[in-house]
Amino acid sequence: MGFTSSASRGAAPGSPSISSPRRRLSSSGRGWTGIEVARFIGYDEVSIPALPKHHAVIYLNRQPLDLTQRLDGRLLKKRVHHSEVAIIPAGPQWVWGFKGTAESDLLPLCLEEAFLREVAQSLDVDPDSVEILPLLGERDPQIERIGLSLEAEVEAEGLLGGRLYAESLANALAITLIRDHSSLGRSAAGKAAREHIGGLSKRALKDATDYIGDNLQRDLKLAEIAGAAHMSPYHFSRLFKRSTGLSPHRYVIERRVQRAKELLCGSTLPIVEIALLCGFANQSHLNRHFKRLLGVSPKTLR
Repeated sequence: MGFTSSASRGAAPGSPSISSPRRRLSSSGRGWTGIEVARFIGYDEVSIPALPKHHAVIYLNRQPLDLTQRLDGRLLKKRVHHSEVAIIPAGPQWVWGFKGTAESDLLPLCLEEAFLREVAQSLDVDPDSVEILPLLGERDPQIERIGLSLEAEVEAEGLLGGRLYAESLANALAITLIRDHSSLGRSAAGKAAREHIGGLSKRALKDATDYIGDNLQRDLKLAEIAGAAHMSPYHFSRLFKRSTGLSPHRYVIERRVQRAKELLCGSTLPIVEIALLCGFANQSHLNRHFKRLLGVSPKTLR
């Protein structure tokens, strides 16, 4: 994730004692495209080296923290509160120091620079003109919602929406950074708003839904489905929801549940095998969504 404490680098003799961070969770290894999320608790200083990633960091500490930030020789100070957000652009090295009566509690969302450039291009925005602006600590409800949703997905071990859901949230984060936290400002917001009004064409919708139906057993990627409709992931997600009333990941889950229902009623396959054939991680994953959508467990259909 790019976060290291002073203790992990080795403090100089006579320097204050620095506590090492504890990583509570991480999305590493889940195969998400463009984004990674983790949660770190309990250190007094954090260093973020120069990386090709944009960081949106959500402060989850319950008590206010006095924050100092060092960047390119500049020193800034601010008291930060629960749910406030910091934006750290890709490139420069940042060092934060915290003081407070409780441990710091950070939820960094790390967005690949290459991913953000792809989203910018999908908006007909020149990626070279996008400069993400630093922010030390302010409320941003959209970034907070995205971060907490990603954290919940990691904690549920991918059983809420899976990779498709995480990649949809990554697109939403990229759009938010370009629209609300870049040098383009309102011009980016205007381009983000200029979309087709009527949703997907009949051909694009059929191509996308056919692709989903033919690949339900796979861990689908948003870019794959959008590619079947010959669209960018960002525009596809918005227009797909306008056409179907569902986000792509919710549509996929409903199709998987419907396919599982058909197999439960029309075959003698074990439930665990049906779950895997329909793209669920395991039988518990099938049970969760089956009960949520149909109000009964898969066993009731046997």
